[in-house]
Amino acid sequence: MSRETKEDLIGALIAAYRENTSQESAFDALAAAKLGVSLTDLRCLDIVQHRGGLTAGELATASGLTTGAVTAVIDRLERLGLARRVRDEADRRKVNLEVTERHYELADRIWGPLMADWQRTLSSRFSADDLATITEFLETASALAARHGERIRDSG
Repeated sequence: MSRETKEDLIGALIAAYRENTSQESAFDALAAAKLGVSLTDLRCLDIVQHRGGLTAGELATASGLTTGAVTAVIDRLERLGLARRVRDEADRRKVNLEVTERHYELADRIWGPLMADWQRTLSSRFSADDLATITEFLETASALAARHGERIRDSG
């Protein structure tokens, strides 16, 4: 039986999480270079893809970038054929941004093998209950990071 305290386990979990985020950041840097984009552009692509498209203003809010910076990101992504502006059918004044088929093709080459490895490894190592707990942890960690990001942003 382990004599580690809950505090020790939380410390080990935080250390493992920080190592994971470092590895993910390194992977993202390699992926961005492979796509020919900056890390900021890659983060914006991820936001657009994850949300299934959004307006430039929504992307600015979600990314924490200014509207001017987002316009430059969108222009670069359009030039590379990774994203496109699309007029909203319901409100022709509104323009949405969405990722392109080219983005999906290139992204699949980079992230497809990782996703397949995650599926194999995680499904063989963890039960459904474990995966639910891990997901809850990640959602909690994300909410904490967002809350403290707001705290720092609002502190001037």
